Amino acid sequence: MEVQFDVKMTTSKLYDFNLQHAYKKPVSILATAMGVAFILLFIRDMKWYFIVAAALLILYLPISLLRASFMKVKMLPVFQEPITYVINDEGITVKSQGEEEMIPWENCIKACNTKQSYFVYTTPTAAFIFPHKDMGDKNVQVLQLINAHMDPKKIKIRFGGL
Repeated sequence: MEVQFDVKMTTSKLYDFNLQHAYKKPVSILATAMGVAFILLFIRDMKWYFIVAAALLILYLPISLLRASFMKVKMLPVFQEPITYVINDEGITVKSQGEEEMIPWENCIKACNTKQSYFVYTTPTAAFIFPHKDMGDKNVQVLQLINAHMDPKKIKIRFGGL
């Protein structure tokens, strides 16, 4: 089986990945929990600095990730034109800017998703982004290939995954 589709990267697609990636880290979860604790302290004591601290802890990460996503999509040449993905039994082939690279399934270390996209990681910080909108009716085929070629322990797909 082989599936091919094009992805036109947008700020919202990259932001979806960045949020998913950032909020799996303990420091992000801890900062958000501390922000909630500061909100509770504000409700109890009505001190303005508690709400300021809460806002900083809760809002800083999503706002900085949105800004970074916007800047990457606008500045990186690779995102200026569609990226073509070809997924088959050998691996994932990426075609962009006249270049082509094939990543074998053995080099894929994790697969996960959000409601908008699937992500297949090739390093702890880099992943292929497969937005549902860009895949069209090929979602099921992509999931079948991921499930067939990756270790089930590496797959954390929810929201209607196979």
